[in-house]
Amino acid sequence: MSVTAAPVVDPRTIAGDIRIDAPASEWQEDPSGRQLGYLRTLIAPESPWASLRDNIVLVLTRFIVDHGVDVNDALDDAFNDARRLPDWSEHQAERFPITDRNEGGTIQAGSYRDESAGWLFAVTKHVLYQRGNVVYLLQCTGTTASDTAEHWSSLLRTVKSAYLDD
Repeated sequence: MSVTAAPVVDPRTIAGDIRIDAPASEWQEDPSGRQLGYLRTLIAPESPWASLRDNIVLVLTRFIVDHGVDVNDALDDAFNDARRLPDWSEHQAERFPITDRNEGGTIQAGSYRDESAGWLFAVTKHVLYQRGNVVYLLQCTGTTASDTAEHWSSLLRTVKSAYLDD
């Protein structure tokens, strides 16, 4: 499908800006995420729920694809990784269609058991953006140890708000 693929960690190399509606009162930039290959990492200033700090990670991958490739096919396996997590309980799994701004995407939310942090709630959004033979895959994942529906809804809203503004 692709000729090359590479993670993007320098926002200056993107044809546009990655935007997310993450209020500064709730989320702080954590520059250490770039060392792990993330484009951006946001953490909650204080997470009273467990040893895990609430976090949102944005990962961007740039693909150079052959002409005629249906990049939307890349989303076919988008739900599989979370479904392999221990005791995964899915709350939402949706695939959304191609628009004039993107080539489709997915949103998935659920909870699972982590040996070190107990039960965690996670939300992941994948969106594909194609401009000629360049395709960006934006993945935004948020995780919390909170067990409140209100906090889960807030995290879901924030993750859903991530997009490439070009």
